[in-house]
Amino acid sequence: MSKIFKIDGAKFPDMETLKESLWSLYSDKMSKDEFEAYVKANVKEEG
Repeated sequence: MSKIFKIDGAKFPDMETLKESLWSLYSDKMSKDEFEAYVKANVKEEG
């Protein structure tokens, strides 16, 4: 079974896809470092 990465109600097949998909939504709200910390604190792995 492969892992699923969940954040903000969305599911992604891997961490790279999650970050690429969400960075454009958050880039005007926080710095890249703040985004990385947000992802680390809020992502949930399943599988």
